[in-house]
Amino acid sequence: MRCRIPSTLVLVVALLTAASGDLAQTDAFCISENETGTGGWGCTNIPAFVPTNIYLCLLHPSGEQVLAWEARIIHDNATAMVGSWVVNGVDSHPDAENFVVTCVVSPLYPNPQDIVVLGSMQVIVLNPSERIEFFIGPIPGSTNFPAGTPGYVHTMGINTPATVCSGEYALPVFHINMCLMDAVEEADWGAIKALYE
Repeated sequence: MRCRIPSTLVLVVALLTAASGDLAQTDAFCISENETGTGGWGCTNIPAFVPTNIYLCLLHPSGEQVLAWEARIIHDNATAMVGSWVVNGVDSHPDAENFVVTCVVSPLYPNPQDIVVLGSMQVIVLNPSERIEFFIGPIPGSTNFPAGTPGYVHTMGINTPATVCSGEYALPVFHINMCLMDAVEEADWGAIKALYE
């Protein structure tokens, strides 16, 4: 007897497969609680009023340095936290969400884990029962990346488009709090998957 897997399960499998390959992506913008690449990608739980750093990173750049980069970085639930990005370079864009950063004077280089730290934010969570999601995407109307991607420059004159850890700009690349919910969802998926094995 053949078992037909519902299309929603196929979609879930595709999403889980994409999530497992996040750290293997080349030229990908991500956010982490750990800039060394030893863990903390995707989610971190932060108690109320405990200052905690998170990091904006470029994973596995195809060039040997970063001379400039640009991206739109937003988060939801602004009333649940306090924090703003501090970039490693000079941001020529006056907008708090759109970053057009030059690092020509002091180029950025990958660490031993092949990760370039582009910036950081000290987060103070005001409401730990709220999930705070971060998104990275293209800057609307960009002349540097008109195809609608974020990106960076590793060699003068070469603009390299970038992807994001989540695989899609509409999906969060990182979130604060409610990480246990992710683990429960993953466990539930394991039980569902077992039914079809």
